[in-house]
Amino acid sequence: MHQEHISNELVPLSSAAATVYLALGKHETQVQLADGVLDVVAIALAACIPIYAAREGDETLRRLADGELSGGKFLHGATRLHFPSGAAPQFTRLAVTEQDLARAIDRLRRAGVNFSEARFEPAPRRIPRVAPG
Repeated sequence: MHQEHISNELVPLSSAAATVYLALGKHETQVQLADGVLDVVAIALAACIPIYAAREGDETLRRLADGELSGGKFLHGATRLHFPSGAAPQFTRLAVTEQDLARAIDRLRRAGVNFSEARFEPAPRRIPRVAPG
């Protein structure tokens, strides 16, 4: 398998997500970001730049193909990429390059993305409907 050389420094995805959140909104400098906020920002990042990941601590980080991201869900403040279907083990080390992060901020800013008005609350728990018999 071809190993892509990563030409600049990697930034943990959780840190990158926090950086993007703060860069694309009007926030207090001392803002506490909930895990769900970082998870949503990670989705925006994954849509426009490559994500690098590894499944285990000693595994080398590598660029994920789009298919490897498919079906995954960012969790725990963008520190995990979990696959609810169980089709693949989760990725526990996620990162982006500094250069890609700068490009993402520029691209999302030009697209008008602004996280300062976003609300990140869990969906209400749904009660299953029972069809009349």
